[in-house]
Amino acid sequence: MVTAFIERKLADAEFSRDMVETMLEYFDAYADEGVLTVEVREGGLWLPNRVTGGRQFLGLAKIPEFLKQ
Repeated sequence: MVTAFIERKLADAEFSRDMVETMLEYFDAYADEGVLTVEVREGGLWLPNRVTGGRQFLGLAKIPEFLKQ
């Protein structure tokens, strides 16, 4: 018997073409064992830097409503 479950949506991430090209360009520098992690934060999307412990700003595809004033 196959059991079905409903997966809860956790977040949306929007990427512009520039952001995707940046991820591809820096993939090897920021990937860990072939996997690139993107942090979703209020101010945009970030690439964690496993070497320095910091993070690099990836971008923001659209300006959120709360910033449009």
